[in-house]
Amino acid sequence: MILSVLHFIPMLFFSLMLFRLRLKPYWKQLSLAIVAGSVLTANNPLLFAVIICILLIVVWKYRFVPALLMALSGYVMCAFISTTVIVSLNSTQSAEFLEMRNNPVIVNATRAIVVVVKFGILFGLYKFRLGFTFLSNYTKIPLVRENIGVYLFIIVVLLGLIYRHSYPASVYSVAMPIQMLSMAVILFLYTMLGKELSFQR
Repeated sequence: MILSVLHFIPMLFFSLMLFRLRLKPYWKQLSLAIVAGSVLTANNPLLFAVIICILLIVVWKYRFVPALLMALSGYVMCAFISTTVIVSLNSTQSAEFLEMRNNPVIVNATRAIVVVVKFGILFGLYKFRLGFTFLSNYTKIPLVRENIGVYLFIIVVLLGLIYRHSYPASVYSVAMPIQMLSMAVILFLYTMLGKELSFQR
């Protein structure tokens, strides 16, 4: 349960804060979602995304596609941070990846570093009011040429979630296959920045 909380809370807050959603009026709903995510999901990112999606639809009144986009964005952010931290630790040669996986002390220390980095970035998002504002309540994202990047991003992340255990012994694929994570990050930046800067709706 503790591991589920440590995975789910950053993912939840990245999903919300990346798109600058208000948190303060909804602490009860957020607390309920955290309890549900911690008890029901057993560290399953796909179910994490489903719970965040339901929260966004019920509380913030988003439609399904924007809600799914935000939920998967939170997962990609967490996956990117986790992969970057573990690759960085491995590159210092202070511990090989297989040793990280098999040594409980190193595993817990690595998880602690990952959690600290995630919450540090979350604090930065909050402090500097960073994030995207092009999505608003009830926004539709129709399947047209202008929105193809959004749908490609969703498809790539879902495939990454499904095949996240394809390379269990690879330091580059700790959260999802590095190929899909790289594609997801590129699509995220291209799509979100494109919509934010050109004010596409």
